[in-house]
Amino acid sequence: MTAAVVTTLHATIAQGEAVRGGIERVYRRLVPAPGEPHLLRDDLTGHRPDAPDSLLRFVHVTDYQLADLASPGRIDFVQRFADRPGWAGMVPAYRPQEIVSTHAFEAMARTVARLAADPAAPVRFVLTTGDNTDSAQLNELRGFLALMHGGETVDPTFGAAASGDRAAIPSYAVSGDYYNPEPRSRDRYKRRYGFPDRPGLLAAAAVPFRAQGFGVDWLACFGNHDCLAQGRAPVTPEFQGLLTGGERPVAAPAELPREPGDAYLADPTVLVGGTARGIQPRVDRRLLSKAEYIRAHLDSPGSPRGHGFSEADLAEGRGYYCYDDVPGVRLIVLDSTNPAGHVTGSIGRRQRDWLEQRLVEVHSGYRDEAGSEVRTDHRDRVVIVASHHGLEMFDNTVERPDEAAQPDADLPRVLGEEVEALLHRFGNVVLWLAGHQHLNAVTPKGRPGGGGFWHVITSGLCEWPSQARLLELLVGTDTLVIRSTMIDHAAPLQPGADLGFWDLAAAHRELSANEPTRVGGPDSAGTVRDRNVDLLVPIRPALAAALRAGVGGRCSARLPAGVLQSDDKPSMSC
Repeated sequence: MTAAVVTTLHATIAQGEAVRGGIERVYRRLVPAPGEPHLLRDDLTGHRPDAPDSLLRFVHVTDYQLADLASPGRIDFVQRFADRPGWAGMVPAYRPQEIVSTHAFEAMARTVARLAADPAAPVRFVLTTGDNTDSAQLNELRGFLALMHGGETVDPTFGAAASGDRAAIPSYAVSGDYYNPEPRSRDRYKRRYGFPDRPGLLAAAAVPFRAQGFGVDWLACFGNHDCLAQGRAPVTPEFQGLLTGGERPVAAPAELPREPGDAYLADPTVLVGGTARGIQPRVDRRLLSKAEYIRAHLDSPGSPRGHGFSEADLAEGRGYYCYDDVPGVRLIVLDSTNPAGHVTGSIGRRQRDWLEQRLVEVHSGYRDEAGSEVRTDHRDRVVIVASHHGLEMFDNTVERPDEAAQPDADLPRVLGEEVEALLHRFGNVVLWLAGHQHLNAVTPKGRPGGGGFWHVITSGLCEWPSQARLLELLVGTDTLVIRSTMIDHAAPLQPGADLGFWDLAAAHRELSANEPTRVGGPDSAGTVRDRNVDLLVPIRPALAAALRAGVGGRCSARLPAGVLQSDDKPSMSC
């Protein structure tokens, strides 16, 4: 970790020259690259406000996919079929960097905690947008909560090292199929992609460490990996038995399903039946219900209590909520997971109607479905919407055969086109935040007649570029500026020989940059239009005046374009 650090405004990280060659690809080290000043994006409005006031700063993180790597529920062995027709939707089932993922997540928390502590520009909260766990297991959720609030010891192997089950973690075995950094392994990642030997990495990665946490309020959100088996299928009694039992599948059965995605959705044990190894049974590997997930957040330390979820949400089985603790702002967090399964998203009719009512409550005027203006006596607020899936991923219409009888049923499912049309009826909606796609992307969503909102996706922490996004709302006389600044965690660009904590976090970032099958694809970092940007949104002058009056004596953002710190002295290494 460097002592004096800068944000990506001052320096970025890029892939450098090849240092090692494989049969199919070369392996590249990471190198420093020039910073990226804020790029003005006026797709939705034509002018930049002079001397805007700062209303809110918060950080968006997403897609930890924190995994118990020795879990019997893992299907990492299907990574062998990545090149076979029909299996693309089942991979990546394994990531070479996952052995040091907890270190990267903690590195980001420590980095953001330093940024949040800056009295000149404080961060109000951290927002996660789901896939916090890999397969909704109790032990994975406990590990995630410990990383978020800090103060607890985190075991990167989830007890596998202590129980003697370390070899059940793919990278700890010398199999040839998975990346093992010890020199004795000549696995496919070294042969095909040029991955390096790094003696001692596995032993160092297995050592528990004490989490420090983000140090600020944080808010949660459901993702498909937070409530479904491997983010795909509803849990069955047979799958629960597999999770908590004493056998860890390490190979697929001899007879493979013809349509693996559909087969797994119908039965998450369909790939069990091949070679397995004995392990210690663990009851804390069971997959949680949504109610248990909410209960765990209500019982966890830190603030706000429940991290967005309330006792009423628990009683009603509701995974969506409003956060109104910032004056002039309403944050609406949706639950875009489909309890019937599949990886993409949608919301139900009941949630859609709830969303409409929450929007009405913060608009003095809006348009009804026929396009007519409706006036209310409600006070206007700026609206931010967040969900795990972005609008382009709102295409999930899957239903279980007995769906209507399920307590969590919400039918019919409502898809992206209808949700976007609903939001366009409400002029105070300025931003939609999402994850799931493991890439950086910023897209304008223009409203018929002018205006609209920005649709912003942040890359997953589990894969390259492993970034978080700092967002600031700046208010002018009739324009809101949404300032986005990408955050790289403060680990060095190249892991050192000591293999201390920060070296392990650096190894995660370097491995993820070279991993060939990442979800976000080769362009997951996005372009300069998707990272450090000033996004302009027109808002009502009366709302702008009310927001500026509410800012009062709080910190002002009268800064030159592209400057993050008020004294222009970098205090972060991002």
